[in-house]
Amino acid sequence: MQIAVCDDSALDRKIITSLLSFYFSEKAINHEIFQYENGTDLIYDIEESRWFDVIFLDIYLNGQLGIDVARRLRALHYDGEIVFLTASSEFAVDSYDVEALSYILKPHSIEKLHRTMDRIIQKVEVNTYRIKRRSKMIRIPFHEILYVESSNSKCILHRRSGDSYVIYKRLDEIERELSDPRFLRCHQSYLVNMDCIEQVDRQFRLSGGETVMIRQRNLKAIRQHYLDYLAAKEIPAPAPCGGRPAK
Repeated sequence: MQIAVCDDSALDRKIITSLLSFYFSEKAINHEIFQYENGTDLIYDIEESRWFDVIFLDIYLNGQLGIDVARRLRALHYDGEIVFLTASSEFAVDSYDVEALSYILKPHSIEKLHRTMDRIIQKVEVNTYRIKRRSKMIRIPFHEILYVESSNSKCILHRRSGDSYVIYKRLDEIERELSDPRFLRCHQSYLVNMDCIEQVDRQFRLSGGETVMIRQRNLKAIRQHYLDYLAAKEIPAPAPCGGRPAK
């Protein structure tokens, strides 16, 4: 898991990081924790496509309000979990406006933190695709899946990082397993993550630069399905595309 802790107090960052590290060691969960002393640097990293499964965000940052930082993150379409940290419950109601998962009062309670993390782990597990490799299970968060293509008797899952995985299943089966509104079967051979589409015309251009084919006989319906998905998320429609075919 990727965790961000944003707090202008070095001591508070150290405390929450230690408590989180203890939690993850008990659960035997791989994790990375990144610390930020202000919301500006956190926002910059999100703008540069850094992803965090959860962001712990202090309400009172030096010269900033955490609630304003959270609003900016949501405006950037960050859809991970946000947990507020504060010594006051003054902004508890406002936290619902940014769909915060929890509101933890200082001094930090290890019990409350663990309950919050348990809820997050359950959600992350649900929104994760698992690929078995020998005795190892690889878990890929849905948001990291770029597209899946069918290739003869196998499929290839492409990840935002550039990694790809061969899966010996039919695309129909993977489509059922990826039962989430963000995934669109746009072609007999392609299943695309609509959150990764940057441009659309007679094909979809993705954030990695590849283009994914659209079934031409259903072109209008597929494009409309995508536009309806954007409308539901209140995201402006992208421009028409060109680009190179997905490999």
